Amino acid sequence: MQLTLPCEYSVKEILPAVRALIAEKLVVENNVSIYKTAELMGLTPAAVENYIKKRRGNAIKDVLKKDKKFMEMTEGFIRIISSKNGKDGASISSYYCMLCAEGKRVLIKQGYQMSHCIVETLSSTYDFSLEKTFK
Repeated sequence: MQLTLPCEYSVKEILPAVRALIAEKLVVENNVSIYKTAELMGLTPAAVENYIKKRRGNAIKDVLKKDKKFMEMTEGFIRIISSKNGKDGASISSYYCMLCAEGKRVLIKQGYQMSHCIVETLSSTYDFSLEKTFK
């Protein structure tokens, strides 16, 4: 029997796809520099460049990109980190968890098989709205 932890797939596939989408939106669509994007996302400029040049995070990016709710959450997150200049690390890391949980929901709807984490289990009883998360 092979044990796959709930966050294992997330760390290998979902988080890189989320980061690639955010980096792409900031740099390509919003004309934010790679250095500023790196600061906002808590990454190195080299990592941001890898996401922009499609060297990382491409395996499921297009699946996530097609989901309206997921992209609305991603765009809301981009607005928040831009307005806070990436200074609220604890809230930012928590919101990555919420994007991951939503990303898993998108993938499950598309037929992917994966286990749930505690954030997903609690998501039906917790308000993950941007306003409450980043107060």
